[in-house]
Amino acid sequence: MDKLKAVWAKLTRRPVVKALLIWAVALIFLAFIVDKIVMPVFAGHLTSTEIVPNLEGMDRAAAEAALAEAGFKAEWLEEGRYSAQVPAGMVLVQMPKAGREAKVGRTVKLTPSLGLREVVIPDLRGTSQKQAAISLSRAGLVQGEIVKGAHASIPRGVVIRTIPGAGDKVRIGDTVKVVISAGATKGKILLPNFEGVPLDDVYAKLETLGFVVGKIKRIKDPEDRGYAPGTVLETFPKYGDYLPPDTKINFVIVD
Repeated sequence: MDKLKAVWAKLTRRPVVKALLIWAVALIFLAFIVDKIVMPVFAGHLTSTEIVPNLEGMDRAAAEAALAEAGFKAEWLEEGRYSAQVPAGMVLVQMPKAGREAKVGRTVKLTPSLGLREVVIPDLRGTSQKQAAISLSRAGLVQGEIVKGAHASIPRGVVIRTIPGAGDKVRIGDTVKVVISAGATKGKILLPNFEGVPLDDVYAKLETLGFVVGKIKRIKDPEDRGYAPGTVLETFPKYGDYLPPDTKINFVIVD
């Protein structure tokens, strides 16, 4: 052991050995600095993050400019989605979502809006009223008012046409009126809609048409529409029917 100490002491007195020892210590110190200080700073710079901006409702140019300013890239998905709120061509969905923290340089995927979805009104001529309602519902449309029209060849209760007409493009959820045949109506008269009209103003009209006032029933307005007493709520038969002259028309009016 004493011999080893003596050898070590002799070696350390030599200039070359001292230089090597200094270099070894310096390398160890440098490695420590790189590992504990330089690398974390460098890595932190490469993985810096930013908040993803809100792009929904922006057009293509504005969305891409906002992403570039924040340090992100844009990728537009080919398949868009229909929307009743966001116009066609604008950003509908973004991923990552707005407000999320993401690495600078990350690609943000954008889904464009296709706007309101349009559908073609089906040809319902010759179908029943029930089938017309089913077909409109399947097309994403709402059956609106049923209008009765005279037709010599289309049987009573069968669809003559729609309003708007077959083949027209409308938005999903739009209301479509259906015109139903009242059959051969020669010698018959169309009963108009008297809802909301004071009964006193109805008498002269009925006489002109050739109808007769029947029974009158008074009730409170169930829908509370603010009608004055004596205002017509409903008729029996229903308006839109083609009726022979001298038909008695019964009325329900506001009490």
